Amino acid sequence: MSLRELEVLAALCKAAPLLRTMEDAANLLDQLCPYLPEAHRQHLRYSPLYQHLPPWESLSFDLTSAILAIGLNHPSLRQKALATITETVEQLTNSAESTAWMTPVPKHDTVGQAHAVERILPAIQLTVSLLGFLRATANHVRIWTPQQRMFMIQKLRYLLSEKFMVSMEGALSAVRNSRSNSHPAKEWRRWIRRYATKGTPLGAMLLQQAFMKVVEESVSRLLAPESDLTSSGLWDTLVHRSPLVDRRNLDADDDMMVELTEVVIEELDLLEADADYLQVSSAWQQRLALQVKASSLRSFLYCSLINEGIADDDLLLSWFDGITADYVQMANEELAKTVLQSMVVLARTSTTTASNMSRSVPRLLVHGKMPSETARFAGQCLATILKRLSQDLVISTLYSLGNLLSAGNEQPPGASPFFDGVADGTNGSSESYPSQQLLGSQLSLVVSDEEESNVVYGSIIAAIVSIATACNDEKITALALSILVQKLGRISQTVNARVIIESAALGLCGGVDQLKALVRLYARIAGESIVRNSSVIINAVTDARVRLAMWIKKDSPLYEPYLMHLLDLGVSSGDTAGERKVDVAQATETIARLIRPTAVLASHDTDHLPLFEDENGVLQLSRDAWFNLVVHGFTWNSPTTREHTEELQLLASYSLPLVDEDRVDMPESGIDLNPVLRRGASTQGSTELKAALTAALPQCEHHIKDLEYQDCVFLNAALLVSTFRARSGDCTAVLSYFLENKVKKTEMGSVMLAISQRSVDTFLSPALTGKRHEFGASQVALQLASFFEGACHRISKVQIAAVSAADRIINQIPSALCQKASLFALLELLTLMWKSCLDAETDEYDWKAIYTSVRGNVTIRISDDVHYRQTTLTNFHQRCRLWVSKAINLAPLDVKGLLQAYLEDYEDDGSYGHIALGRSFAVEMGSTIPSTDQRLTSLDRQRDLNVNTASDFIAQYTTRLEYRSVETSTKADDDWLIVEHPGSVHPLHPEPSTSELVEARRLRSTAQKLQKREHVPFAEVRDTLRNAAGVLSENACDRTALVSDLVGIPFALFTKQSINLGISLWLGIVKENPALESRILVEIAAGWEASIRRKKGLFHPTLHHPDPFYLKEEFAPSAWSTISRRQQMVQNLITPHLRLTHLLSSHFNASRLIAPSIEHVYIRLMYITMRAMKRTSPHPLAREVHFSIILLALSVLCYSTHIRPATRWRLKDSILSAGLGWFAAPPRWSFGSNRLQVKAEIKLLNDVYGMLKETGPIGTQATRSLQSLRSKQELLQHLLMHEVNRLTVWISPLGSDSRGTVPLNNLGATVKDSAILPLVGTAWKEDPRIAVQLAARFSQSESLMNEVRAYILRRPDQVIDEPDALYVLLGSLLPDDVRVQLKYLLYWAPINPMAAVTYFLPAYGNHPFIIQYAMRALDSHSVDVTFFYVPQVVQTLRYDALGYVERYIIEAATFSQLFAHQIIWNMKANAYKDEESQEPDPVKPSLDRVTDALISSFTTEDRGFYEREFDFFGKVTDISGTLKPLIKKPKSEKKAKIEEELRKIQVEVGVYLPSNPDGVVIGIDRKSGKPLQSHAKAPFMATFRIRKEDVEQQEDNEQALTNGDAHKRRAVEIWQSAIFKVGDDCRQDVLALQMIAAFRGIFNTVGLDVYVFPYRVTATAPGCGVIDVLPNSISRDMLGREAVNGLYEYFISKYGHEDSIRFQEARSNFIKSMAAYSIISFLLQFKDRHNGNIMVDDAGHILHIDFGFCFDVVPGGVKFERAPFKLTPEMLAVMGGSTKSQPFRTFEELCVKAFLASRQYVEQLSHIVSTMLDSGLPCFKPQTMKHFRERFVLEKSDREAAEFVRHLVHVSERSYSTGVYDYYQLLTNGIPY
Repeated sequence: MSLRELEVLAALCKAAPLLRTMEDAANLLDQLCPYLPEAHRQHLRYSPLYQHLPPWESLSFDLTSAILAIGLNHPSLRQKALATITETVEQLTNSAESTAWMTPVPKHDTVGQAHAVERILPAIQLTVSLLGFLRATANHVRIWTPQQRMFMIQKLRYLLSEKFMVSMEGALSAVRNSRSNSHPAKEWRRWIRRYATKGTPLGAMLLQQAFMKVVEESVSRLLAPESDLTSSGLWDTLVHRSPLVDRRNLDADDDMMVELTEVVIEELDLLEADADYLQVSSAWQQRLALQVKASSLRSFLYCSLINEGIADDDLLLSWFDGITADYVQMANEELAKTVLQSMVVLARTSTTTASNMSRSVPRLLVHGKMPSETARFAGQCLATILKRLSQDLVISTLYSLGNLLSAGNEQPPGASPFFDGVADGTNGSSESYPSQQLLGSQLSLVVSDEEESNVVYGSIIAAIVSIATACNDEKITALALSILVQKLGRISQTVNARVIIESAALGLCGGVDQLKALVRLYARIAGESIVRNSSVIINAVTDARVRLAMWIKKDSPLYEPYLMHLLDLGVSSGDTAGERKVDVAQATETIARLIRPTAVLASHDTDHLPLFEDENGVLQLSRDAWFNLVVHGFTWNSPTTREHTEELQLLASYSLPLVDEDRVDMPESGIDLNPVLRRGASTQGSTELKAALTAALPQCEHHIKDLEYQDCVFLNAALLVSTFRARSGDCTAVLSYFLENKVKKTEMGSVMLAISQRSVDTFLSPALTGKRHEFGASQVALQLASFFEGACHRISKVQIAAVSAADRIINQIPSALCQKASLFALLELLTLMWKSCLDAETDEYDWKAIYTSVRGNVTIRISDDVHYRQTTLTNFHQRCRLWVSKAINLAPLDVKGLLQAYLEDYEDDGSYGHIALGRSFAVEMGSTIPSTDQRLTSLDRQRDLNVNTASDFIAQYTTRLEYRSVETSTKADDDWLIVEHPGSVHPLHPEPSTSELVEARRLRSTAQKLQKREHVPFAEVRDTLRNAAGVLSENACDRTALVSDLVGIPFALFTKQSINLGISLWLGIVKENPALESRILVEIAAGWEASIRRKKGLFHPTLHHPDPFYLKEEFAPSAWSTISRRQQMVQNLITPHLRLTHLLSSHFNASRLIAPSIEHVYIRLMYITMRAMKRTSPHPLAREVHFSIILLALSVLCYSTHIRPATRWRLKDSILSAGLGWFAAPPRWSFGSNRLQVKAEIKLLNDVYGMLKETGPIGTQATRSLQSLRSKQELLQHLLMHEVNRLTVWISPLGSDSRGTVPLNNLGATVKDSAILPLVGTAWKEDPRIAVQLAARFSQSESLMNEVRAYILRRPDQVIDEPDALYVLLGSLLPDDVRVQLKYLLYWAPINPMAAVTYFLPAYGNHPFIIQYAMRALDSHSVDVTFFYVPQVVQTLRYDALGYVERYIIEAATFSQLFAHQIIWNMKANAYKDEESQEPDPVKPSLDRVTDALISSFTTEDRGFYEREFDFFGKVTDISGTLKPLIKKPKSEKKAKIEEELRKIQVEVGVYLPSNPDGVVIGIDRKSGKPLQSHAKAPFMATFRIRKEDVEQQEDNEQALTNGDAHKRRAVEIWQSAIFKVGDDCRQDVLALQMIAAFRGIFNTVGLDVYVFPYRVTATAPGCGVIDVLPNSISRDMLGREAVNGLYEYFISKYGHEDSIRFQEARSNFIKSMAAYSIISFLLQFKDRHNGNIMVDDAGHILHIDFGFCFDVVPGGVKFERAPFKLTPEMLAVMGGSTKSQPFRTFEELCVKAFLASRQYVEQLSHIVSTMLDSGLPCFKPQTMKHFRERFVLEKSDREAAEFVRHLVHVSERSYSTGVYDYYQLLTNGIPY
C-alpha cells in the first residue's frame, strides 16, 4: 500500500461517522471492508508521518472504528459490518497460528540472528494491528448484542492464548536486543522505545489491557445501557441511580454471566500467580499490570451486581483486602480509586455492607499510606458511604476522625492561639451535637515520621471536610468546622495550614451564617498570624480565601456576603475610630492579603451577573476599599502597588468609578462626607500623597499643592482605578468623576482632567501596538463612541474631558472612526442634539432630558437650558467635522461607505420638514474632497464655486440601494434572459402586461380589503404599493390599470404614513413616466374630493374644539400627557391634508403654463374645497392646513391663465368665504407649546395677506351679474391682521424681551374697531356667525357690540344655531327690547349649562321663554357635565318661583344617584346661615321640600343605596362628636379614640366618600386616624381604600376620534386620605376649588402646559364637610419647622444641584404650577397666603390650599397682602434667582398666557360666581362682580393685557407687604417663613 493510499484511507475513515445518507455509507463500507482483514499484512513504506508509532496500529484502529461506526449509524448495514469484524478476527487468529516466531540462534551467529529478526517482524506487525483492533472494538461494543459480544470475547480469548503471549514477548525481546542494522529492524526498535516512553510498553500486558477493556465495556453495557448513563459516566450512574440495578432491562442469562466471570477470574488469577508471560519487572510493566487488574476488578464488580450468585462479592472483598494491604498497589491511582469506588457501590447493596465500609475506609485513611490525592478521594468516598447511613453514624465517624488529629500529639490546652475564638468563630455550633461513642473498633494512629504524619493528617482533614460537604447539612457542617478548629495549634503548623485550607469547602455547604462564621475565623487567624509573622498560616488563609472566591458563583446567595466581608475587612483595616492606635504596617499587610481573593471573586465567574440585595452598600464598600488602599500606601507606582499589579488591575476592571452617583447632585460633596478619605490625615501623609500625584502628573503640580488631604486620597484612588481600567481596555469610566461636586467646582477638576488624559494615553499605548484583541479597532471605536456621548453631556467639564479624549484617540488612531460603532454613534448624537434643540421650539415648556438612539447605542442627558443645548450642538458639530475629515483623509472610501450605509437604513417619523442632522452631516461629509486625493486637490479652484464629490457619493449611494433592493421585478426585463439548449433565449420574467395584471390584482385585493374595513398590515400595503409603482415606472407605456388603486389605497387609509408613502411614489412615477402625470393628478384630485365627501382629515366631524364649559370639569391634577395625546391625535388627523396641500402647491407651481387641463383640475378642486371649508370646525391646530389650502387656492386664482372671468370671480368668492369661515368660530389661541408651529402660522397668514393683495383687482368691480368682492376681501384682510396680532402676542408674550426670534408682523398696526364697524354688514351677509364673533374679537368696542346686536335684533332667526349670540342679545340683564325675539329661544341652540343656570336668576325676571330655554339647555347636557355645577343649581332654588329648577333636579336625579346625593348634601349645607345650624336660611323651606321630594322619588334600589351611603358617611362624621369631650386631651388619646370609632364602622357595598363620588370605598385603614389641631372643634383625618376607574389612553388613531372614545377604562385601587370637619363652613373652599377646576379646563382647552390641582371639598351640612388630602405633599410651613432655610435650599437638598436633571424637572414643575396659581390667585384674590397654606409636592409643584379669604374679604379686615399674588425671594431663587434668568422668563410667559387664555372666558367664569352671590358667603360684597371683571382688564388689547401681567409679576416680586404678612403670621401663629 502506498503512503498516498494510506492517507486517503485514513481520511475516509475519519469521515465515516459523519455520513448521513444510506447510499454514501454503503459505498464507503464497500470500499473499507476489504482492507480491514488484510490490514496486519499490509506492506507500508516509511513515512515521517509515522515516526512515533507504527502505522499498522492506527490503520487497524481507523478501519475498525469506521466500519463499526457505519454499522451503528445505519442499521441496515450492520450485518455486513459485523461480518467484516468476524472475518478480521479469524484472519488475525490464522495469522497468529501461522506466524514464524523466534527460534533459537547461536549467539555468535549474528547473520542468523539478523535473519531471524527479519522473519519475526510480521508477528510484531500482527501484534500492533491487534492492539488497534482491540481498542476500536472496545469503543464500539454497543453494536453487538450481549450474545454476540460473548461470542467475540471467546474468539479474542482464544486468540490471546498463553502460547501467543509468550511467543510475542520473545519476539519483542529479540527485536529490542538485536543488533541488526536493517532499516525495518531499526524502525521497530525505535517504535518499541516510543511505546515504552509513553508509559505503555509494547507487549503481552498491553494486549491484555486492551482485551480487558473490551470485556469491561461488554459487561458495563449489560448493567447500564447507553441511555441510562449520566454525563459523568458509569460510576456516577451507579452511585446515584435508583434502583442500583434495573433487572427489568437486564439481557444476560446465567451461562453468559458464568463465562464472563470466568474470564475475569482467570485474568485476576494470572495476575496473582505472576505467570511467565507477565513480565512486570519494569515500573511501566507493573503499572500496566495494575491497570489490567483495576479493569478486571471493575468487570467483576459489574458481574456481581448483575448476578451475585455467580460473581460472589465476598471474593471481591477478599481481593480488596489484599490490595489495600499492599502499599505498592494502593500507590497506583487508578487501582486505588477502583477499589474505593467499588466499595462505594457495594455499600449501596445493603446497610450492613455500608456500615462495614464506613469502618474500613477510615482505617484505610489512617494506615493505607496512600498518596494525598488518593487519600482525598478516599475521604470523598467515605462521605458518599456515610451519606446513606444514619446521622448518628456520620457524627460518630466525624468524632473518630477528629480524635485522630490529636492522638499522641496533643499539646497542652492553652497552646492553641485560636482556641479561644472557636465558639464565636463557628457561631456556637460546636455544641450542636454531644460527644458520641465511636462505632466499631477504636481507631489509632501510629506514624513513623513527621512527613508521613502530615500526609495522614491531611487525609483525615480532607475526609472530615468531604463528609460534611457530602451531607450538605448546616449542623453537620458546623460540627465538622468545630472539630477542625479545635485542632488548630495542637499538632503542627503544616496541619494548621491544612485545616485552614481544607475548611474553605465548608463555607459553601453551611449557608450564609456558616460562611460568615468561617470568614470571621479566617480574619481572626490572619490578624493574629500577621502579628506573629507566621507566613505559613497567612498563606494558608489567603489560599482558603482564594478557594472560596473561585468556588462561589456570582449568582450564588453566598456571593454578596463574601464580597461584603472582604470589602468590609479591607475598609476596616486601619480604622482609627475610638482613639485606638493602629499599626500601619500590619494594616497594610492585612489589606494586601485581601487583594487577590477579592480580585478572584470579582473576575472568576464570567457566565453570571451578580444580583445584590444591597447594591448601594456594595458600591460604597468598593469605593471605600480603594480609598483605604491609597491611605495605606497603594499609590500609583508605589512598591506595594507594583507587587500586586495584576490583582489590582483585575479588581479595577470590575470596579465602577469611585463616585457616589446618588450624591453627585447633592449640595454636600461625597468627598467631604466620607470618613475613609480623612483616615490617617496628617501633614506627612498629605505630603506623600501629593508627591505621588505629582510624580504621576507633573504638569499639575501647581494645582496639586493646594489640595486638601481627602482630595489627594480621592484623586490618587481615581488615578489608580482609571489607569488600571485603561490597561484592561476601558478608559471611558473616568468621565464619571467629573460629576462629583468638588471636581466640577474646584482645582480638582484640572487634576482629574490630567488623569483622564493619562488614562486615554494608557489605553492608546497597547492599542497602537495592535497586539492585544481587547485593544483592537472595534474596542477603540466603542471607547470613542462613549466619549462622543460625553461630548454632549449636560456638565461642561465632562464635555471638556470627553472632547479632549476623543481628540487624542482620533489624532493617534483616525481609523477608529472607520468603524460602524463610532461613526454611527457620532451621527446619531448629532441628530439627538439637534432634536433636543428642536424640541425647545416644538414643545417649549415640557422639556425632555433624556434622548436615546438604539441604532447608535447612545444616550444623552441634556440640560433644560436652551442656550446651553444650542452651544453644545454648535461645538459638537464643529468637532465632528474635524474628526470625520481626518478619518476621510485617512480612508476616504471606507468612511464614505459607512456614511452611505448609515443613509440606507432610515425610517422617517413622518413629521413634515423633519431634519435628521446626522443624515445631513453624512451627506455633507460624504461630498468632501479628501486632502489625500492628489488629483482633485490639485484642481484650480474657481471663485464662488464649491466643488465637491457629491455626485460620486450619491452615485455610489444609489448603486448600493439598487443592489439591496428587495423588489421582485427587474429594472429591464430584457437584461435577464434564460439560455436554453441549443442556444435559444427567452425573457426571465413574463411579459409586461402580465406583470401589470399581477400587480393590478394585488392592488385590487388590497383596496377591497380596505373597503371592507379589514385590517391590512401597513408593511403589506407599503410593499404592494412599491411593487406597483415599480411596474409603472419601468416602462414608458401608459399602464393606467394600476393608477386608480395606487392613488386610491393611500386615500382609503388616509393616515400620515400612507399619504407620505403615496406622495413619494406618485412623484417618482411622474418623473419616471411623465405620460402618467395628468392621470395621477386626476386620481389625487378625486381622492381629495372623496375625503371631503367622506369627512376625513380636516373635514372630520370630530375635529372640533369645544368650549371647556360644555365639557365635564374634573377635580384632578393637570395632566399634560393627556393634552399631548389629544394634540397628537388631532395632528395625525389633519396631517394628510397638509401633506397633500404641499404636494399640490409644489406641483401647480412646477406645472404652470403646461396644459389647460391641469389648470382645470386645480380650479375645480379648489372650488369644491373652498365651499366645503366654509363649515369646517376650526381647531387651533388646523389653522396651518386651513390657510395653506387657501394660499394654494389663491395661487391657482392668481396664476391660472385659462380661466373665464365669471369662473375667476366665483373661485375668489369661494376663497374669501373659506377664509372668513375660520373666523366664524370664537377666537382661538394656539394649542400646545409648539412655538415653531405658531411661527409658521404667522408667516403663513402674512403670505395669505400678501396674496390677497396681489389678487386684489380680481372681483373688485361690480358687474350686472356679479357684485363687488372688495368689502369681503377687506374684512378678511382685517381679520387676518387681527389674527396675526393675537398670535404674535401669544408667541412673544414678553414683547421684545421674549426669547428667540419674534416673528415679524408684516401686517402693520393693531386693527381698529373703526375699520371693522363698516364691515359688520358684510360679515352678517356672509355668515351671521362671523358677525357674532366680531363682538368677541373686539370685545373692548362697545359700538361694535351694539352694531352686532342690532343685526341680531333684526334677524334673530339667522343666529339661532349660534349659542354665543345669546350673550350679545341678552347680556347679564334682561333688556327691554327683546320681547319679540324671545320666542326664538324655543329653537335656539343650547348654551353651556352654567350659563343656562344663570337664566334662573332674578335678573331675567323668570321670563317663561328664558326659563324654558334654560331647562332645555340643561336637559341637553349630560348629568356628568352639570354635576360640576351642583352648588349653583342649588342656589337657583332661591328664585324658583315656577318650580322649574326643582323639576330639573328631580328628573336629573333619576339618571344619576350620585347627582342626587350631591344635591342633598349641598342643600343641607345651605339650609342654615351659621355653622351651628341655629339661623335658618330663607331658602330652607324650599330646600327641605326639594329634599323630601327627591328622596320620595327614589326607587327601592335607589333608596337602599341612599340609606347605605348616608349611614356610612354619618358614622364617619359622628367621630368628630365623640372627640369634642377630648379636645383638651393629648393627641395620643384622641388618636386612640378615632381608631376605636373607625373599627366600629362596617363598609357597605357601593358606599363612597362625598368628595370622591367616582370611587367606591372598599376598606378603611383603621390605624390612620389622626386628630387635627383646632381650638374648639374636632377635625380629624382618616385614610380609605378606594376602587375607581382610571382612564387609559388608546392609540392615536382616527377611529378613536370617530367613536368619541379616545380611551378605555381599567379598575385601580388607591389609598385616599380625607379630612372631616365639623364646625367649619367649607362652602367657600368649594367655590374656590370649583373656580380653580374651571381654570384648569380653560388651560387644557388651549393646551397650556401649566399645573393646578383642584382637590375635592364637599360641604355636607352646615359647618360640616369632607376635604381630600393632597397626596405626596408637604406644607411650606412644615419645611420651615424641619429647619430648611428656604424653598431653594429645600429643592437643592431634595433634588440636587441646579445642573441636575431632577432639580431641573422639579423647577419646571414649580414654574408651571406657580404661574397658574399666581394668575388664579390674582383673579380670585386669594389672601391669607402664609406658608401654612402653600404646599409643595414630591414632583416640585407648588399647591395652594385653604381658601377662607378670597374675592373681597381679607384676614382681620386689614389688607396686609397688597401684592397681586405671592412671589417671594425664595420662590424667585428657585426660578433662577434673577428676573433675567430663563426659568423666570418662562414663568412670566406662562403667567401672561394663562391670563390671556382666561380673559376669553370671563363671562363663563362670572356665571359661576354670580349665581353664588346670595349664598351668604363672607367673600361676597356688593362690588364683587365689578371688581372681578375689572381684574381681567377687558378694555385692554391683548398686547396691553400682556404688559399688564408683566407689571403684576414685577409688582409681586418687589412687594414688601408679602414679607410683612409672613412675619405677622410668624409672630401670631408661629408659622415660619
